[in-house]
Amino acid sequence: MGLIRYLYKYLYKSYFLSLFFGIFLVSHVKAKEVHEKAGGILSKMFEYQKYYEKYIDEFDANIYIKGNSQVNKKNILSSYAPDFLYLDKKGRNTSVESIIKVHFKQPDFFSHRIVAVNGAKVNIIDIRERVVQFLNHNTYNPKIVDGQILLPWTKEAAKYYRYEYLAQTDTLNHVIHRIKVTPKVESLQLVSGVFSVVDGQWTIYRYDINGKWEFSKFAISTEFGLTGDAFLMPSKTNVYFKTKLLGNETESHYFASFEYTSLKRKQSEQKPGTVNYDLSGYFEDTAGSMPFVGDEMFWQKKGDSIKNTSLPEDSTFTLFGKLLNIPKGIVAPRRFDYNDSEMSYSGLLNPFKLAYSKWDGLVYRQQFHFFKLYETGREVRFAPNLGILFRRKQVYFNTPVYWLFQPRRFGEINFNFGNRNQTYNSKVIDRIMEEVPDSIYFEDLNLDYFQHFKMNLEGKYEICNGLIFKAGVNYDWYIPIRKASGTKSKLWSSHQMSEDVKDLTGGMYKTFTPMIGLTWTPRQYYRFNGKRKEYLGSRFPVFSIEYVCGVDKLLGSNSNYSKIETDIQQKIPVGLMNSFQYYIGTGRFLNTHSVYFANFDYFQRHNFPQSWKDPIGGVFHLLQGEWYDASDSYIQAHFMYEFPSIVLRWFHGVSKDILKERIYVSQLFTPVRPFYTEVGYGVGNFIGNAGIFVSSRHLKYEAVGVKFAFELGR
Repeated sequence: MGLIRYLYKYLYKSYFLSLFFGIFLVSHVKAKEVHEKAGGILSKMFEYQKYYEKYIDEFDANIYIKGNSQVNKKNILSSYAPDFLYLDKKGRNTSVESIIKVHFKQPDFFSHRIVAVNGAKVNIIDIRERVVQFLNHNTYNPKIVDGQILLPWTKEAAKYYRYEYLAQTDTLNHVIHRIKVTPKVESLQLVSGVFSVVDGQWTIYRYDINGKWEFSKFAISTEFGLTGDAFLMPSKTNVYFKTKLLGNETESHYFASFEYTSLKRKQSEQKPGTVNYDLSGYFEDTAGSMPFVGDEMFWQKKGDSIKNTSLPEDSTFTLFGKLLNIPKGIVAPRRFDYNDSEMSYSGLLNPFKLAYSKWDGLVYRQQFHFFKLYETGREVRFAPNLGILFRRKQVYFNTPVYWLFQPRRFGEINFNFGNRNQTYNSKVIDRIMEEVPDSIYFEDLNLDYFQHFKMNLEGKYEICNGLIFKAGVNYDWYIPIRKASGTKSKLWSSHQMSEDVKDLTGGMYKTFTPMIGLTWTPRQYYRFNGKRKEYLGSRFPVFSIEYVCGVDKLLGSNSNYSKIETDIQQKIPVGLMNSFQYYIGTGRFLNTHSVYFANFDYFQRHNFPQSWKDPIGGVFHLLQGEWYDASDSYIQAHFMYEFPSIVLRWFHGVSKDILKERIYVSQLFTPVRPFYTEVGYGVGNFIGNAGIFVSSRHLKYEAVGVKFAFELGR
């Protein structure tokens, strides 16, 4: 009896074990088949990708857009961030209709112009700043939205995604394969969703993807033509945004249909010609003033006309009415357009103007901008700014004025008045050069002897494409601000210091210095935006050189010297989402027959932490400001490697809001700092950038510090 019971239990367990193993084996085999089927379709797509991405050479189209925005939640904080919420001023639901003319040119150059619009201004801004980013792109170009989002159906992007075969359907006598895609790691640059592939043609028929961009979750659904003139071309698109910020929530829906007026396919036997660096007309060019059309009969021809309740208020603005809104800009930045002029103000208490660095502490900045455009293409710009450094209890300001008098040749004259870091002159430099640099402590020396004010008038003009000549005059004066406090120094005794300082601060120093320089970028691409020329980038580095000569006894100048500086910088794409940047510069004072101040233009202390989206520009984050003036020569090198979130992917949930990670290495050589090094690690997204840096002298640890700067509102 016991034997029978044992056999029964054994067979019972064996049955369920076999059943479980069978289910596992079948599911594993099925998953493998699904993976292999998706992989086979992808390999066919990638094989045809290089052909299809250049199949359409050029086209013109009219895009009809109809949309609306709905306010789900709204509180008093909504008025402090209107640009990010795309919220109507009175918090109402709004709607819009618009027609956009689009021109496309290979490989991925678009220009678009709003030719008619009817609806709320907030929706018009939304179309201009967000919607067109998802409409204007080559489907087979891996990156959209100014290179910030990576599409999953290109060969270059495949390593960042996982693919799963779902099913197949029959559509218009074509077999359509549906593939699900998910990112391998959470990132702002990656999307998820489903895309459909046409069997045999291996083209994209439809995609439904979603992701996150800035403060909004988005969803895009686009359908393409299968045959005929609409082959490979989008026929209709739905764009959806859901935005949450400061307890507020809005939803926006836009439908777009495409009407193609011209189409030019690539000639397979076309011989490559000479490279044309003029890309005019192939980049975004939106109208400054909106062409409102309120005629319902006009819109009925394009689609069902929608009732617009906000047009009179949003389309009729007077300068007086806008000035009444200035108090609302105490926190949020404000922008005013009037005729051909534009004014903007950063906001008196705008938290996004805060930044932090080790030596300066908390920094707060105020900015104003005035811009005037003339029919001839000439421009006038006035952009004063002021910054407060709380730890150092100092205020810095600049008042630049620009006049673009020859827009087709970068002919520009600019004037600026401002102040720079407090400094000391070459008499102190000579004493420092005689000592051992490691024994110098600027805190003990108390070297803030002179307040530095600077005024310059400069002009520049393009000699030929990529080569710009510049010349001007600088007038600097240095005002003594205090004497030594008598603290003991590791370099000099307090008695020696007071005597030296008494000699150095005996009067004001002035310098009058003419300047000439050249900037050259080989094979520079450009466009003409109206009558104004704009540079668009090059695959080659940018070279600069500048020569300055001090003139003694002119306008009170008491300095006689010359100075030369030169640099080279470049950004090199590495793969699809990585880049490498470098900046190398050097400078030296020559013929120093008199007292001078070692203020280099390419090597100076930056008091305002800048966004790392800007060029590197030669910045040391932890180098104390006094070292910038302590030598008559320098060599600096800065390197930055930028990559998508890799390190942070190991920390669950952290990388999903990170756009880029960066590694920094900077090196400085001067007679008094022969081997100074900084290394750093930083992260950034659309909100801002933050990083940590470590400095060393002769590879011996010196200091550590952090930095952050907001990106919003720049």
